[in-house]
Amino acid sequence: MTRRILIAGAALASVALLAGCAGPDDPSSGGDGEHFSVGVLQIAQASLLDDITTAFTDAVEEELGDEATVEFDIKNANGDQSLIASIARDFASSDHDAFAVLGTPAVIALAAQVTDRPLFAIAMGDPVDAGLAESLEEPGGNVTGSIDYVDPALLLDDLVALHPDLATVGTLYDPSNQNMQVWTDDLRTAAADLDLELAEATVASSGEVAQGARSLVDRSDVVLVGPDAMVIAGMDAVGAAMAGASIPLYVVGGDLTVPGVTGTLGPDYAYLGGSAGVSAAAVLLGADPATTPFAVPDGLEIGLNPELVEQYGIVVPDSLADRVVES
Repeated sequence: MTRRILIAGAALASVALLAGCAGPDDPSSGGDGEHFSVGVLQIAQASLLDDITTAFTDAVEEELGDEATVEFDIKNANGDQSLIASIARDFASSDHDAFAVLGTPAVIALAAQVTDRPLFAIAMGDPVDAGLAESLEEPGGNVTGSIDYVDPALLLDDLVALHPDLATVGTLYDPSNQNMQVWTDDLRTAAADLDLELAEATVASSGEVAQGARSLVDRSDVVLVGPDAMVIAGMDAVGAAMAGASIPLYVVGGDLTVPGVTGTLGPDYAYLGGSAGVSAAAVLLGADPATTPFAVPDGLEIGLNPELVEQYGIVVPDSLADRVVES
């Protein structure tokens, strides 16, 4: 059901009211109530991912205020599947009070090993289809946080508005990422509904991103990269390939400062990091993660690189102008 989540308002209004009944052995009890230790697993290294993690940690500290202190143990897996598994094992055997995870494969890996303490998924695609939650409103277990799913049909509508003669969209993703399986399947459906061809390239590691990007050059009018942490971590290579071929490159929640990136489409990722932090602080202070809703995107933003907009002759229609943010 959550595979067709549309942009909605934040589902955090009730979080502050969820305090309460956790006992010392409950996964939401969070240690001694005065100082908390939170393990943070980030799937890869990229400025966008770093910013999301920072937004999360800042929000936790701000929400806790004078009620408690918190220490973060941040580990980066650098897009390495074996390192994700290793960090997950280390965290599971640690004495951290809770965990935060950025990157769907990393969330799934840690959730398989940690069931006795809260786990905060930051900007995850679909925790319900991943089997980590019963619903977004009432997760029902020890996992809550925020989701970043935006219906690809909305993104393609924007691309068609920016490129009226668009015929083929290229995309690059890691097929082992459950989030990207859902997102790409929906992208295929949306492309077919608009009579667009979809050119796909897959990667199994960060080292394959450059080659995958180059394989799209002769098959794409524009390239759209979804919320795939592994590909985002290799965005320099993707941008270089598209810039060399003069192909507009759009990224869901990406970084406009990366050379070759024409535009970003998607949610405000700093908001999603901060929203997960608000939920995390509530849980640490006693709220039950099983009834703490996932935060959802609060809007769809468009960022554009003015130099590339001019180079490619892109005209922003009036229908999109109010969603274009300052670059």
